[in-house]
Formats: sequence, structure tokens, C-alpha cells
Amino acid sequence: MGKRNKTEYNDFLDGEKLRDNNEIRTTLQGTKSLERNVSPPSTRRYNTARGKKSKGGPKKPQLTHFLCIPLVNPHTRPQLEAQLSKLKGELGQTGFLPVKAVRPPGTLHLTLGVMSLDDEQLSIATRYLAALDVQKILQNVTAQSMAESAAASGTVSENLNAAAMPDWEALSIDLKGLVPMQVPHKTSILYAEPVDASGRLQAFGEKLRGEFTREGWLVEDKRTLRLHATVVNTIYAKGKGQRVTKAPRIKGGEDADAVDGKEDHDDGVSTAGSAIEDHDELDGSTGHGPDAKSWLRFDARELIERYSDVVWAENVSIDRVQICKMGAKKMRNESGEVVAEEYEVIAEKVIGA
Repeated sequence: MGKRNKTEYNDFLDGEKLRDNNEIRTTLQGTKSLERNVSPPSTRRYNTARGKKSKGGPKKPQLTHFLCIPLVNPHTRPQLEAQLSKLKGELGQTGFLPVKAVRPPGTLHLTLGVMSLDDEQLSIATRYLAALDVQKILQNVTAQSMAESAAASGTVSENLNAAAMPDWEALSIDLKGLVPMQVPHKTSILYAEPVDASGRLQAFGEKLRGEFTREGWLVEDKRTLRLHATVVNTIYAKGKGQRVTKAPRIKGGEDADAVDGKEDHDDGVSTAGSAIEDHDELDGSTGHGPDAKSWLRFDARELIERYSDVVWAENVSIDRVQICKMGAKKMRNESGEVVAEEYEVIAEKVIGA
């Protein structure tokens, strides 16, 4: 993989960790049109409030949902469970990191952007997703990729035809390695990188993010989208009495806002908290990104090297786009034991449907 520009970062990463959103109770509603009955959320208002909060100053809007490409399906789940279980076992034996820092298999996804929507706005956004021709977007990305490859190789354009193009259903990726979100010797986040042999995933994600941003449904983020699946985040392993601190700034980087919320749902509604008790520190700029706050930063260089060739999941089909609710729900068995964690899917569009 080529070396990434450290300023390239989608600062709303995992759709995890937000404040109280008890007002959000949504259902997917069908419609035959995309007529707007309410105004989309103001991204300008959000950007104005992105700086540090001052007394009496504007507050950042409550983040409620996120747009993503899911990675968990019947084919990938066993792979993810097996590999993440191995990682937890190793960490448990060595004591290098708390095992709670490893994210549950059901939470892995590629975030495209985050939303701050009330019930009515969410209803319209879900109808927009339902009507969006996602297959056409991917076909256009495929055609552009073919044209660029042909230009680079000197292939005559007349020799290209639709039959030579990869089928839109064939877009799949592998999740590989461990990449640090901050500097390798002092990071709090490690993620698996999507490996796309066809070279279409990045453009596909950017096109989708652009569509939803232009319509006003996503909080605007002008930085390059960094597609990733978080595997380790120490913010989730914080216990009582452990102070949350800010990770060192990466030279040339920018402050990264994050999404803060709850891992457990007692009543199906996300609230602030999780393993983090100091709510005053959860101001929307902790937990994720190059400048993420966490109680633990660690030297990940040895772990990164050891897992550089590990494939967490292969042949992951990119076949749908989802709007999910912030805050992963914990699934418990009859004994009250947590058996899984997943995000609630509010709406999804299957490519080709």
C-alpha cells in the first residue's frame, strides 16, 4: 500500500459514541417521491461550531445517525469472529492491551459520514436513499476506472465496451493488516484497511458521500475520505478513575471531531456514557481520529508488524449502503451475558434493487 497523506482523514469515523439522543425515535417510511417537506440540516451552522466550545458559545449539533458501507454478512462474520478472537486471546495472554479495546465483529463498517437529523429529516433522508440509483453510481465509477486504466496503458478507447467492464456485482474487498490512526509509537486506534484490487471503492465511497452532502443530509467534511474498519480503540476500555488525555498532534494534521455515545441500550435509545463516566470530557472531539482523546496511548509498532499480513476478512461483498443509528447495541442472552454488539440499521439500499 502507498504511504498515506496524514492530513487525509474523515473525522467522523465509526458512528460510535454520541450524546443523549432520547428525542430520536425513527421508523422507515416509504414514499413515491423525494419532495422536501422540511429543510435539511444546516452544515454551515455545524461548521461554525466546530471549534472549542466557549462559555455561552454555540454547541455542536447532536449527531444521531451515520451513512456507511456494511462489512458484516453471513460470509464475513465467521472470518471476523475468528480473527478478532485470536487478537483478543493474544492480548489477554500478554496483557499488552485490555481486550475490551478490541471492537466486536458486528460493529465493523466503513463510515461515509455522520448525520444530525430529527425524526422528520431522517424520514426524508431514508426516502432519498431508497430512491438513489446506487447501482448507476457504481457503474459510472467502473466506467471511469476502465477509462483511466486504458489511458494509462495506451489502449484505444474504441476497444473498450460494456462487456469488458467488471460487473457491478463483482466489487469486493479484503480487510487486511493493522494501521495506526495516530503515530505508530503513540496511538490509541488501530484499523483494518480495505484492499480493493479493482481500485473502485474509494471513488464509490466519495461519490456516495458527495450525493448525501449536497442534499444536506451529511455533516460536511471537506477532507479526503479515509475508509477504514476500526479493530482496536482504547477509549472503549477506559475504567473508573482513568483520565482521558489527548493523543499527540500529527505534524501537518488537523483536529478531528469524533462521535461520542453509548455502547449499551437499556431502552433502545442511545445515551451518553458507555465505559466512560466523565461526560464533561466527551464534547464531540474525543475517541476517534488523529487527535482522539483516550486514557491509553500505546506503542503499536510491534503489533502492526506482526499483523501486517493478517486478512481479517476476504471477498467482502460491497453490495449495499446503510443509514444506521449511533451507539452500538449490546445483545444479551437469557443470563444477561453480552453475546454481540451491532448498530441499528434504520434504512439500507441494496445495489441493483
